[in-house]
Parts: sequence; C-alpha cells; structure tokens
Amino acid sequence: MKVYAFDFDGTLTTKDTFVEFIEFNFGYKKAFWGFLLFSPLLVLMKLKMYPNWKAKQRVFSWFFKGMNIDEFDEKCVKFAQARCRILRPDGIETLRKAFKDGDKAVIISASIENWVRPFFAEFGDLLPIEGTQIDVRNDVVTGKFISKNCYGEEKVDRLKKVFPNRFSYQLIVFGDSNGDKALLAEADEAHYRPFRNGKREKLGEIVRFGIVGVAATALQFCIYVFLLNYLEPRISNTIGYALSFCFNYVASTKFTFKVKSTAKRGAGFALSHIVNFLLQTAMLSLFLYLGFEKRVAMIPVFCVCVPVNFLLVRMFMKRK
Repeated sequence: MKVYAFDFDGTLTTKDTFVEFIEFNFGYKKAFWGFLLFSPLLVLMKLKMYPNWKAKQRVFSWFFKGMNIDEFDEKCVKFAQARCRILRPDGIETLRKAFKDGDKAVIISASIENWVRPFFAEFGDLLPIEGTQIDVRNDVVTGKFISKNCYGEEKVDRLKKVFPNRFSYQLIVFGDSNGDKALLAEADEAHYRPFRNGKREKLGEIVRFGIVGVAATALQFCIYVFLLNYLEPRISNTIGYALSFCFNYVASTKFTFKVKSTAKRGAGFALSHIVNFLLQTAMLSLFLYLGFEKRVAMIPVFCVCVPVNFLLVRMFMKRK
C-alpha cells in the first residue's frame, strides 16, 4: 500500500492561509494592525527566541477569542470557497490520482484543521486532516490550542497516529519548509517544494529582488550622498556598498530566494557582489570621466549593474 502525506501551506497552496484567513475575515486594515501589534513577538519567533506555536496562538486569540464555533466554522467554509484559487492544481491532481489508484493520503499541517478541511470537501472522509486543533468551550472559541504545534517530529507522530505500522506501507511525502524535514526524512519517496510553476516562481523572485534591490540601493545611495560631504566619491560608494551588502544578504536569503543561509551561499553571494562592485566602480569612474555630476553619476551605474547582479546572485543562491 502507498500512503501520500501532504503538507498544506506552501505545498498545496501558493499562500500562507493563516494570514489569508485573518485578512479575509477582518479586512486588510484590521489584519495589518493586528500583526503590527504582535510584530515584536513575530520577530522573536523568526529569530527562534520565542515559540512558534505560542506566537501563533497569541495572534489567533486576538482575532477569534469569544467567537461562536458555528460562526467560526462558517467563516472557514466561506474562506475555502472564496480562496480555492490558492490551491496548486498539480498538487490536487496528484491527490486525486492517489485515490483513483486505490492508495491512501493524509494532510498534515500546522494550520487550523477547521479551515483546512473545507478545501478538500470533495474527498470527504477518505482524506484525514491532521492540523492544529483549537479549544472550544460552551460552543465558544477560547483562543487557545489543544494540540501540539504540528511541526517537525510532531508531523511524523501525526502520520503514525493515522497510519501506524510504518513499515507496512510505502510513504510518499510532499513538503516545502523546515517544518516538513522530519517527515520528508521519514519518507521512502520525498518531494521538496513540488507543484511549483517555474515561470510564476521566477516572476516572484524578480519582484522580491526588485523590492530588496530598491531598499538596498536606496540605503547605499543615501550613505553615498551623505559621505560625499566628507570623502571622495569612490570611497563613499565603497562604504555605502559594504553596509547595504549586509542588509542585502539577509533579505536575499530570508525574503527574495527563501533559502537557508549557508557558508557556500554566503561565499557565492559575496563573489557576485565583488564582481558587481568592481563593475560599479569602473562604470562610476567612466561616468565621472565623461563629466557626469557626482551625485547623478550613480544612477546610470545602477541601471546597468542591478540586472547583472540579479543574474549572478540568483545563480549562486539557487545552485544545489
């Protein structure tokens, strides 16, 4: 027998449903202010200085504590119906094919079971959903969780809860994050970040690279202009470049390309920026020689160097 185990957020969906669900029910403004209120905890969570489940519970409680469970479940169904487009078509087809072939499947997610289940209504009781379970008393949502955070080894435990006798079946796992790695390691056949549209992913990378690039370039340019009051243009640019480089590396790994920071990636990133810096310095010298005003000379330099830098950085960041 084959058992297919799927992560939900990021694997079968294109977006994180925790954020999406809150925005769907409360609107962008209230969702924004809610997450802003808890931003210190969320930052600590990202730095692994505050438990993931506890930060998630605090946010969930702020939005949903005191809500009637029937109202909450109704919101979950409406959310799944309205946001069905976030499901990855190839992932759902893989799920359908598994049942067509007579195999078993399970969804194992850190998301709240109540809103995950309606996305898979077509499969009924054939598809078990293992996720975060919320506490309900006297038909009212208390804002607390009654299950462990479904992350890491907990995902393996949830699998064995639904399908015990592990060695009696072939396990095929689909996941996309660090939280899935224990389950992927357990698999006979592991698929990391499957079902992704290559063109869409590249477009997303370009957009995120543009956001980070604008921020890093603005930081570099502001430092450059400020230091022109005290230093020679090439020295000013060197200092600005070095400071923006540190910001750029962190943002590129965490946000742009969403990869783990490693020594090899760091070395590749540094090498690409050494090439980019030398190119910038050469072009800045050229434009200064051609008579460009020193505050303006960096603008055409950026126009040439930013696209070159994207290609170099992407090559090193995405290399396996």
